[in-house]
Amino acid sequence: MKKILFTGALLVITLFSVNAQGFYFDIGLGVGGGLTQLDGTDVTKTFAGVNFTEIGVELGLKAGYGPIANMPIYIAGVVGGIGHRLDDGSDYLQFNSYLLGLGVIFYPIPLIQIAGSIGFSGVGNQTSLPLNMYKSTSGIAGDISVAVDLGSGNHGCLIGLKYFSAVNTLEISGAEQNQSIFGIFFRYTFRHKLRM
Repeated sequence: MKKILFTGALLVITLFSVNAQGFYFDIGLGVGGGLTQLDGTDVTKTFAGVNFTEIGVELGLKAGYGPIANMPIYIAGVVGGIGHRLDDGSDYLQFNSYLLGLGVIFYPIPLIQIAGSIGFSGVGNQTSLPLNMYKSTSGIAGDISVAVDLGSGNHGCLIGLKYFSAVNTLEISGAEQNQSIFGIFFRYTFRHKLRM
């Protein structure tokens, strides 16, 4: 199934790139409030009374083509992920979800970028505690963002807000892990602007 989806995605990108004006690329990271639930229970509530530091981090890159057919739209392959860490100074729990998929980027005006992605998700959790932090290779993830695109020529800097969410069924335990982050991000971008 993954091979069929990947082949289909590659075909779509190839077809759209025939009328595209150039290469698109962005890479960066973000921080914000993370939320991880296992079978509907917020993991932070499991540690009531424990004084821990909590942080959510988002990383990712996009590569694709655009603008397409004289419209301010870009199509891109997306690789990204989020991490939600709970740390009390001696022990930690790290919940990680990944995204491999396709994205669409739209510029309603040259200064504003709106983007969304969807694709396959996997989980790679870690801990310093003697727990079995189950993994998963079958899930779905997506994100949506809005950013200000600053820069001259083909080079720019994106500063914006992003919501990322992933749902995975963990191996062995069968628990459903729902993970999300809402935060601010910063990205370098290289894009060909629409030629009128």
